[in-house]
Parts: sequence; C-alpha cells; structure tokens
Amino acid sequence: MSAVEPHVILRMGSHAEKDYFSKTIHLFDGIILGANLVEATPGASASLLVRFAGQKTKLPYYLDPMTYAFGSYVDGTNRHRSDLDWIKSEQTRKTKSGTKEKYRDFKRSYRGLADRIGEPLKSAIAKGRAIPPEAFNDAVLTESFCKAVVDYQLNRIQEILGEDTEFKEYAAEAPRPAVVFAPYFYIDPTNPVAWTTAVLNLASASTALSPERPVHAALCADMELLTNQSLIQRLVTELPKTQAKGVWLWFSGLLEEQADGPHLAALKSLVQRLSASMQVYNMHGGYLSLALSKYGMHGISHGVGYGEQKGVLPVIGQSTPTVRYYLPSVYKRFGVPQIARCFKELGIETPQDFHDKICDCVICKGIVTTSIDDFDAFGEMHKSTPSSRRFAQTPSAAKRCRFHFLLNRAKELKWMKTATVADVVGQLQEARGTWGPQPSMQSELGYLGVWESLLAS
Repeated sequence: MSAVEPHVILRMGSHAEKDYFSKTIHLFDGIILGANLVEATPGASASLLVRFAGQKTKLPYYLDPMTYAFGSYVDGTNRHRSDLDWIKSEQTRKTKSGTKEKYRDFKRSYRGLADRIGEPLKSAIAKGRAIPPEAFNDAVLTESFCKAVVDYQLNRIQEILGEDTEFKEYAAEAPRPAVVFAPYFYIDPTNPVAWTTAVLNLASASTALSPERPVHAALCADMELLTNQSLIQRLVTELPKTQAKGVWLWFSGLLEEQADGPHLAALKSLVQRLSASMQVYNMHGGYLSLALSKYGMHGISHGVGYGEQKGVLPVIGQSTPTVRYYLPSVYKRFGVPQIARCFKELGIETPQDFHDKICDCVICKGIVTTSIDDFDAFGEMHKSTPSSRRFAQTPSAAKRCRFHFLLNRAKELKWMKTATVADVVGQLQEARGTWGPQPSMQSELGYLGVWESLLAS
C-alpha cells in the first residue's frame, strides 16, 4: 500500500498523567486506556473519557481489553511461565490475632476485569493458571468470550457512570470507543502455532458478532516472530480473512533505535503486506513507525514520555527512571550533560542559538531564556528524601521533559502528514552529519543510518 496519513494516539498509564492530556491531547488523534486502569479507577476513568471523548470534543478513544495478561508468557530469564504471577502484587491483610501479614495475590484491577468479562478469565484467576491456546478451539467458549470482551468495551464506561450518583446524569453522554479490539494473547514463542491459531479464531469470532464499531485484531508477539517466515506468511494470508478492519502490532523487545536491519526490514514488509487490506497500527511505536506511514502504517500509540517500545512484561522492582531530554533532530532521548557537551562544537552559545539548533517549543523557550546553562533545568536532580543515598531527577524536570517530548511528537506528526520519503531520509542524513561527529553522541547514533537505508529502499 502507498503512503497514508499517520495518526498518534496517546496512551494513559495512570491518572497522575492527567495534566499532560489536559494540555496536549488536542494535538493528537485519540486516547487509549487499558481495561486494568478502568477497573482500578472506574469513576476517574469514566469522567476523564466524558471530558476528552464526550459529545463536545468527540475525540476518538480506544479501550484495550488487556486479555493477554491472562495468557502464558516468557519471563526475564527466558523461562516459560503460566502462573500469572506478573499480574499479582504484594498485599497486606490482618490476621485473626490483629497483626498484619504480607501475601501475594492478584491485583484488584485484573481480578475486577475477570469478574466483569467472565469465562475463561475467571477460571484462570481461580486456578492461578494461564489460559491455554487450545481453549479457543471450542467455538462456543470462543464466541461467548468474544461477545463479553466486545460488550465490555462498548458498554463499560456507560455502566460506570450509571452506577455513580455523582456522574449518573452523564451516562447518556458516555462515548463509545472508535473501534473494538478482539481478545488477544501473547503468541508465546514456545508454542507459536497454537497461539497464532487462537488469535485468528478470536478475531474471526469477534467480527462475526457484527458489533456497532469496527473490529481490530492485535498481534502481540516476541520480535523474533518477525523472522519466522512461515508464521508471517500465515498471518498475512489469514488475518484479512478474519474480516478485521485493522490490526495493532506489538513486537515485544523491538526497540526501534536498537533493532538490526533485518528485523526492521521484516517489520516494514509486514506493514506493506497487511496494509493492502486493513489499517495497521503499532501499539507501542516511535518515530520510525511514524515514518513507516509512507509504507502503510496507519498510526502509532505511546505514553506521555515512554512506551514507544514496550515489552510484554513490565519492568518490576526498579526505581523510577530518569526522563531524559528528547533531542528532536535525532528522534531519541539523551542525558542533558551528553547533549550540552556538543554545544561548543555546534556553535550554540546563546539561548537563540539553542532555539534555532535544538528546540524552539514553548517549554524550551520558557526554560532557556538568559543563558544556555538554563538547559540544565531539564536534568535537575535532588535527593527525594533527607535519608536518600542517591540523587534522582526532580518532578519538575521530569515534567518539563515530558511536555517537551509531547510538543515535539505533535510537530513530527504534523510534518509527517505532508513529507515525502525523500524528506524523511534527508532529515536523517542531516542529523547524521550534524550529530554523528560529536564524541559524546556518535556511539549511540548508528540507528540513523539503519533507518535511512530502510526507508530509502
């Protein structure tokens, strides 16, 4: 398929991010929430969607059913797991003696989601075991499951509003999602054929229900699936037969700035082949996926400052990462000192130089005002508590970096709608020429040449 106009859909990870959406969502093409967030904070989620996607604004919204969480997975040690442990958390309860004890159990949000949707999710929770792919060889179970997942997406927000005395009057205004997702699961690399069959069966059963919104499938798999030619050929052949109007790709481990040429070429080829018969999105995509709109990628989604590449399993047990500064000309985040070390060589001596050569968004213009040393505010550090041993990024610095990123992503989206492949390749070449020779940067910019070759071929 030829070039299409790209779309960017912002994904909300928590309601702590509401301020970013309030100020920038009008620059993008929609909002997506995970069903686990809806079940964790039903009232807040429903009121937010009325505000951003209700009758006045009519912003498209999407509700990710998160059914993959109830399937098998491969953990960080490359071990096959079917215990559903990753959707559990450490919790506290009182014993009969009045003392508190810790125990591990399913998160309230996922238990609530299972209760709402029903089988086979409820049985998976009760047994503490993942749903096997063979469960969806049963046509009756598959149809009832798909109907429950589709109905959940179409009606859950209205139900929440109707049950709340404070928001009941807004129930009639409850927005409907732009599309509904068929249930989907991670195509476990230890059993890819069976899981591919299950995902295709679920997509076909969902479209057969003829819901009031278009049905989209989701293809969630390890990045190595891209090089499995027989499975890719099967997906290219059979996904269109499901009658799904779109497909959302999610290749776990595929980092756009780190992936090699063959994997990215396989992604480009898959987009080209699927886009001939359906809309193709990257569920966790960055600038390269946005540029692949020139080859049929209809849209991408990501968070407010993260999530452009996302593994199926969340990173657990690590401290909050530093939100690095998104360097617009190379489409990647870097540490503030790393960028600042290039200023002299690039002739950046004044705030105006910074705005001309680095970024002129309203955030940068408001921060870098009297001296280029003001740029340090994006990397401002402090000890979060008096007893902290390490320095961490201040909340204000993180907020500046996130807003700066969103404004630049909106600028990229607008530019990409009219740019040609030659324009995109030209900017990559210019970036390599400017930043490639910089000692503090050159070892991390190899992806620019890989992207350039990919897009030009």
